[in-house]
Amino acid sequence: MSEAATVDLAARGLAAPKARGEWRRRAMPWLMLAPSLALMLYAFVLPMLTFFEYSFYTFRRGKLLDEFSLTTYRRFLFDAYYQTIVLDTLWMATLTTLLALAIGYPLAFALWRLERPWMKRWLSLIIFSPIIVSVVVRSYGWIVLLADQGPVNWILKTSGLAAEPVTLVFNLVGVVLSLAHVFLPFVVFPIYSSMSRIDPALREAAMDLGAGWLRTFRSITLPLTLPGVVAAVQIAFTLALGAFVTPAMLGGGRVLVLPLQVYNATAEINWPVAAVGGLVLLVIAIIVVALCNRLLKYSEA
Repeated sequence: MSEAATVDLAARGLAAPKARGEWRRRAMPWLMLAPSLALMLYAFVLPMLTFFEYSFYTFRRGKLLDEFSLTTYRRFLFDAYYQTIVLDTLWMATLTTLLALAIGYPLAFALWRLERPWMKRWLSLIIFSPIIVSVVVRSYGWIVLLADQGPVNWILKTSGLAAEPVTLVFNLVGVVLSLAHVFLPFVVFPIYSSMSRIDPALREAAMDLGAGWLRTFRSITLPLTLPGVVAAVQIAFTLALGAFVTPAMLGGGRVLVLPLQVYNATAEINWPVAAVGGLVLLVIAIIVVALCNRLLKYSEA
């Protein structure tokens, strides 16, 4: 055998293990993701496809008919009743997000500025506590607090801020207050995470150059924490869109939002309305996530 042939065989022998190693390297991530992708396909994609199919069915006289129809889509687009429900859902989610952000940003700032570790741990636990408590128990607690004879109205009357009990429950006010309390951890900790990545030397340099606390906050702290703010808004808004138990309990049937509409339609076996309602929620959530991701790119630039 010639020397050239020997070199060629040796090169092929080395190339084969290298090719197999390259194939394993490329296939390994997909193999590791396969269980998660299969679960996502079974638990999310297939149900959404089923929802999409039911959205074209016909519901007539209490019966679900396998007849192709766009009636439900037209009702959601042009019926004033469904338009009001969609707008009320967006308004509730917007108010909840703004209130949670107004409370959460100062809380995150206070948590960031605390120097004693034990105080930081206890404050983090207090902020995280709404997630630990059952949503039903938490909602009943807010009903007691906001009732006409509850502690909040007692404080308002005692301090002279209100002569008569203020209606704070079984309306949008109670729902927004309770949801903001629930979503507070999802607002505080993304902002706190952004604050933790700020180089202390930047604030010290601003102070040394004569900038006051407010100027330093406006020029350094706030711009550098915008990614955390955008992430917090994204999480709080999308969670508020799908809130069901809190609007049902604290709304008292007077706060009509899409999740409640989907539940009522499902209970009545009006699956086309439930399917279209669920798809509308999904589309709104996707749009909000896409907008927040775009804002996140700009804030990190």
